Amino acid sequence: MPAREELRQFVLAARLYYDEDKNQAEIARHLGVSRPKVSRMLQQAREEGIVQITILDPFATDAELATTLCEATGLRRVVVVPGDVTNIELMRARLGLAAARFLEETLRPSNILGVGWGRSLHAVASTLAARPRRGLVAVPLLGGLGQIEPSFQVQELTRRMAESFGGSWRQLYVPAIVEDDAARAKLLASADTHEVMLDWGRLTTAVVGIGDVDFDSEIGTLFANYLDAETQQRLRSAGAVGDICMRFFDRHGQPIADGLRGVIGIDLEQLRATPNVIAVAGGANKAEAILGALRGEFIDALVTDEAAARAVLKRVREG
Repeated sequence: MPAREELRQFVLAARLYYDEDKNQAEIARHLGVSRPKVSRMLQQAREEGIVQITILDPFATDAELATTLCEATGLRRVVVVPGDVTNIELMRARLGLAAARFLEETLRPSNILGVGWGRSLHAVASTLAARPRRGLVAVPLLGGLGQIEPSFQVQELTRRMAESFGGSWRQLYVPAIVEDDAARAKLLASADTHEVMLDWGRLTTAVVGIGDVDFDSEIGTLFANYLDAETQQRLRSAGAVGDICMRFFDRHGQPIADGLRGVIGIDLEQLRATPNVIAVAGGANKAEAILGALRGEFIDALVTDEAAARAVLKRVREG
């Protein structure tokens, strides 16, 4: 067993290497030792159990937990990414890989694919492999927002998904929120908008994200210019727990009619009528929103992570 001071040196070298991303030469200069000495220190840190390396296979899924969640909720298909991943960006990347593979396996050339938005869907679009589906058409499920991050630019997500499958896409050249009733009516009456809205009734598949209602963090940050204090209070009073494409619902899956006003996008009743709706959402904090979407029967398949799956399952079993 190395002396206490040697152990401290091992810990320091390991922190510099794994936490601060320093290379061995930089660590050697910092500690005043040779580079081969740093290499031996890192090796000994692993042998002493100071450093433990876990490999997370991004393509792995937890079939047993997925089956259990299917049986408990009545979902047609569930894909669970295993492992308790605390790094949210890594979790989204793994969800994106799993959902991309799911789409690659299930989409057909004749499909009309509705595309929602969100960080998880951005991860899906970023990891799709080129799998030609000539004849496939991708359609945005809501208008666009200007002052928001790229993962919520639905037109771009729609284009990228369509191109990955060698299909075509439609654009919805309208804002997602138009509060003026007269202006909104004119936009809805335009030929291009009308054509996209007709496609919402002809969808064969939709891929969507599920948002949770936490105005103090994620939603408040992302939609700071669109969710004023009055709207937030109205949603709280109505018991909102989540949204799909900016259409809010409560814990029982009931749509909140007076949620975010002036939205131009597919409504929850239209989404419910779509034959195959695939939701991509992870994190235990999304459990209540996922469960609300399940109770509302807005989704048919779910790609999620182990933390969210177990949290949803716990709530289902508790009734």
